[in-house]
Amino acid sequence: SDKAIFGYGNTGAVVSVTNLVSNTGTVATDTTGVGTARYYIAAAGYGSDKAIFGYGYTSVAVSMTNLVSNTGVVATDTTGVGTARWSLAAAGYGNDKAIFGYGLDNTTTHVSMTNLVSNTGVVATDTTGVGTARRELDAAGYSTS
Repeated sequence: SDKAIFGYGNTGAVVSVTNLVSNTGTVATDTTGVGTARYYIAAAGYGSDKAIFGYGYTSVAVSMTNLVSNTGVVATDTTGVGTARWSLAAAGYGNDKAIFGYGLDNTTTHVSMTNLVSNTGVVATDTTGVGTARRELDAAGYSTS
């Protein structure tokens, strides 16, 4: 609540840039050089004061995550968690949970897998075979209350 962040992307060249968003919607100036530059990345805010960027594409799909502090500082790369892929989606949900799902791997195969995120940002191993394999989707957490 009351915080947002934009991160990474492609401006014609892959960039590692983040921008904080204030509680009035004002976007802060660029903060560069945090984490490996990549695009087709997924990100989720979750729980209280937590966010995570994950996976993405450099010249190949990558399997890495970056936690975000409650001040918007992005942590260094954590590599090797789950199958490398890009064009996936992420969502925060419940209390202190997040999930990455689906995407496209290095062989141009659409994948049907998910990875849960713990309240410390640890990403669980792949869970395969859930739903139709696809890429370039989006995700949202929601509540029935």
